[in-house]
Amino acid sequence: MVDTKLSALPQLTAPTDADELYVNDGGTSKRLTFNDLVLYIEQRGRQNNASVAAQAGFAADTYLTGSSCAVPAGRLQAKTMYRCVFNVVKTAAGVATPIINLRFGAAGSTADASRGTLTFSAQTAVVDEGTFEVRATFRTVGAATAAVLQSLAELEHRLSATGLSVGVSPPVIATSAGFDSTVAAAIVGLSVNGGTSAAWTVSLVQAELFNLA
Repeated sequence: MVDTKLSALPQLTAPTDADELYVNDGGTSKRLTFNDLVLYIEQRGRQNNASVAAQAGFAADTYLTGSSCAVPAGRLQAKTMYRCVFNVVKTAAGVATPIINLRFGAAGSTADASRGTLTFSAQTAVVDEGTFEVRATFRTVGAATAAVLQSLAELEHRLSATGLSVGVSPPVIATSAGFDSTVAAAIVGLSVNGGTSAAWTVSLVQAELFNLA
């Protein structure tokens, strides 16, 4: 490649995904497309997950498929945020208090420690459907007990004060105790417990971890 000042090059006014950039990778010249660059930027700042099939049950604490987001090493920072939204269809069975646990650890299962226990008001023995949304912010991050997670969950459901909750749109909030957020290969996700006799079906889950360093 002939050395040319940038100011002497013609301006690219209509870039396409296939247009190429040249980069120095440890002393070796390599190329990448604009599409590669866009994907890199998107993936660096955000991790996503979603369900691709319905999940049924939830009479006991169950890890919610599609809710887990892998935590890139060294990329958590204060104000990193996690969000998960999922729907629930409830049968007439089950009247317990639904509980959502925000879990953080390396297992990606209910074996991970809960860093936010979000307990809703009791259900009633009526068919209902609704949407849960969980939002969480890392107030602080770090080793030992430096990390703190603040979480908020909300439920919207079709019935006014029966079915999934005796409340209309009850919000629930939780603040974790200090914990170690530097765990290798960490995962953040949710477990859901509809309580004894619950027969829930979840058809859609969307999760994201964003504002990473």
